[in-house]
Amino acid sequence: MYVCLCNGFTDRDVKNAIETGVDSVPNVYESLGAAPQCAKCSSHIRGMLQEERGKKTPTALSK
Repeated sequence: MYVCLCNGFTDRDVKNAIETGVDSVPNVYESLGAAPQCAKCSSHIRGMLQEERGKKTPTALSK
């Protein structure tokens, strides 16, 4: 699915960037050789970054 129509990158592109260690919206654009145009996709990219951070956060173990 396209995340950014202005720059033509997809959710797969963003996920690949995140997997390589990219940790902020501006760095996602940079890693994809793009720059924000209308910035409507920024909130979606931010959500994808937060989702990935949530996966890496250890969950509390109940005893």
